[in-house]
Amino acid sequence: MGRLVRVCSAEELRERERVVVDVDNESVLVLFVGGRVYALSNICTHEYAEMVNGLVVDDTITCPVHLSRFRLDDGEVLYPPAEKPLKTYKVVEKGGEVFIEL
Repeated sequence: MGRLVRVCSAEELRERERVVVDVDNESVLVLFVGGRVYALSNICTHEYAEMVNGLVVDDTITCPVHLSRFRLDDGEVLYPPAEKPLKTYKVVEKGGEVFIEL
């Protein structure tokens, strides 16, 4: 298991809630959708845009600038112009706290 970094308390994340944390010089978006917590890069792989401002529909997020669409669970590109997936992080919940694994 990698290093765990605390993101927030589980109570802070409600449905569709978003939290951005900086970890090791990376901006990480943590969001709660459909009863599940996801963690992925907050910066689009196409061009600089913050995914925290993206549209979330079901299990996808769309870049707010150039409309690339990605899967929340594995970062896979579903719609261009992006070609590279978003980096994703394993989420661990314990003791009422939310952590991401690095």
